[in-house]
Amino acid sequence: MREKSEPRRARRRPVRPALTAAFALAAGLALAACRDTSVVNEAGAPATPAATAGPASSPAAAPSPAASAPPPAPSPATPAEGPGPAATPGGGRHRQPTMTNAPIQYSPAKIPTPTPEPFAPQPTPTVVVKEGKVVQQWPAPPEAGQLVNPVKNRPNAAETGRALYLQKCVDCHGREGKGNGWMSRTVARAPTNLASQMVQANTDGELFWKVTNGRPPMPAHRARFDDEQRWYIVAFLRTLK
Repeated sequence: MREKSEPRRARRRPVRPALTAAFALAAGLALAACRDTSVVNEAGAPATPAATAGPASSPAAAPSPAASAPPPAPSPATPAEGPGPAATPGGGRHRQPTMTNAPIQYSPAKIPTPTPEPFAPQPTPTVVVKEGKVVQQWPAPPEAGQLVNPVKNRPNAAETGRALYLQKCVDCHGREGKGNGWMSRTVARAPTNLASQMVQANTDGELFWKVTNGRPPMPAHRARFDDEQRWYIVAFLRTLK
């Protein structure tokens, strides 16, 4: 039995390499056919027969009338319509504002009406003259009367002093110095009417000394204003009537 089976195996062995070679040849032919029918150019698009044939086999293409004609000019927008809608980064569209040559009209600023003082002015102190000088209820030392205001003749000295006065003094003495500010009824002693004859009879040095040192309930303003600022306040006090 072994001697009969061995010749069959020997006959089958040459058949397998032949089949393998036939299948390989068929696959190679099919692959070559696919390559010939789907030629792709460098840009990734299928090449046309004219492109694959080469420059010698195809004549130069003549430009079409549509390609040679210049593009139509866009129609300008009329001033009434303005520019068209513009695309926004978010995908929406909005109309650009229409630009005009008309001058911009500015309305004058409205000056607010100052609110009236909450209380009536303080009465004017009784003036007593002795030896040609008004007797002060709150006298300053004699050396204070010799001080001279160094900012008296400066431009806008009174306006600068008024701005400082409105920071700290207006609450008790009021905007016009009549002693009727909103805090005038909350202090132990009523604020002095700074426009009175008695106060205006003080020299600039005496007023400077009183503003600097104060008298309860009036605080000492040397801790709030420097020397120059207090002299400006004195310049403003001279304008009170």
